[in-house]
Amino acid sequence: MKIRMLFMMIVGILFVPACGQESLNERHEVYLSEKGWEIKDSIEVETYILDIPDELLNNYEASGITFLSEYLGEEVIRHTYVLKEKDDNGERLQAVIFEVDKEIIGGYGVLRTWVPGVFKLDDKERLIKEQMIK
Repeated sequence: MKIRMLFMMIVGILFVPACGQESLNERHEVYLSEKGWEIKDSIEVETYILDIPDELLNNYEASGITFLSEYLGEEVIRHTYVLKEKDDNGERLQAVIFEVDKEIIGGYGVLRTWVPGVFKLDDKERLIKEQMIK
């Protein structure tokens, strides 16, 4: 009886984090789909203290990505995804979503064949119009 109880506790402990991660991905799918994007695969999840040099921060802000400066010095979780959408060379785009305290604080897209290389996730129609993506 004690072994069964112990087994059920271990399964319960392992199951709870898995459920949390699943709902997290669902929130990211909803967040991106509201902006017109579709996730193909998850690449990376990284937790760190947000520390961006001023020059790089200015480059993000010049691309319309302004939320990062509000969270400098805070612990963030960065989720990187491959998107189903492709650029004009057939390469898949990426999306990066940031969270603080399990809340999505923003994100941006990555278009490696384009300078500056990052874009606002709200810019899908503009990128299509400018023939940067298919």
